[in-house]
Amino acid sequence: MKKSTAIIMLVIVTVIWGGGFIGIKMALDGGMSAGMLNMARGFIFSAIVLLAFPKQIMSMSKDQFVNGLLVGTFNALGFITQAVGALYTTPSNSSFLTTTNVVMVPFMAWAIFKVKPKLRNLLAVVVCMAGMGVLTGAFETEFILNIGDLYTVIGALFFGLSIVFLAKQPEGGHFSTGAFMMGITLFAAGVVYTVLFEDVSFAAVPWSKVILPILYLSVGSNFVAQSMQIVAQRYLSASTACLILMLEGVFGSIFSVMFGYEPFTMNLLIGGGLIVCSLVLSEIQFVKKKDSGAIVERNQ
Repeated sequence: MKKSTAIIMLVIVTVIWGGGFIGIKMALDGGMSAGMLNMARGFIFSAIVLLAFPKQIMSMSKDQFVNGLLVGTFNALGFITQAVGALYTTPSNSSFLTTTNVVMVPFMAWAIFKVKPKLRNLLAVVVCMAGMGVLTGAFETEFILNIGDLYTVIGALFFGLSIVFLAKQPEGGHFSTGAFMMGITLFAAGVVYTVLFEDVSFAAVPWSKVILPILYLSVGSNFVAQSMQIVAQRYLSASTACLILMLEGVFGSIFSVMFGYEPFTMNLLIGGGLIVCSLVLSEIQFVKKKDSGAIVERNQ
């Protein structure tokens, strides 16, 4: 696969995930708890993958299992700590601090896999963070760190680690093994969170109100989008992938405006524009290719 194709796939992923913000809002407003929502998403996601690719799942290698477990666990822990942090901090702080994983990823990849970030990656990070700051309005209000902010930063750390290890998938493995592991760990995290922190029951859930958003999240955001993410990240560095995935917030804001959850603002226009510029900046250097058109270096 060409690098440009992988980039387009990840952009499509961010569009789907952007719509997922509306799905989550609808499910929670409809009476679904956070833990039960993640549990349902993980169960449906992993069940679809298992039914579609039973041979690949049953024959996954040890390396595929370990990588999938690491990625899935870090991803699930990110959602959990982010949710806990949101109880004690403002939405703007939570959103802005979660995006700090774009700063962490290049240095995580450097520390763990010795993949040294390039200057253009670091410059792109600065522009991207500025864009997220404008988008969330974090620069316009007093910014005070508290225990909720700390949990949110820890969540960003986990999200960053999931992106780093996803960029180092075992060669030749089928995407379904990674997708299944992400689904099953999300399901497990949802079960644990529900049992420990929520007093809810399946009977009390108004399923007629939440079934459509749950299906969108499970089939669209998880099965389709995360499967595409797994495939695309085989051909991109962790730093590049992280920057592209930041578009999720931009599309989430666009869909939020479209569905009437918030008004259109100049912050949305300027912040989104800066984020798009950061993506262009991260890829502005021409990549050398062989005559066949294949990428010479898989990781930057």
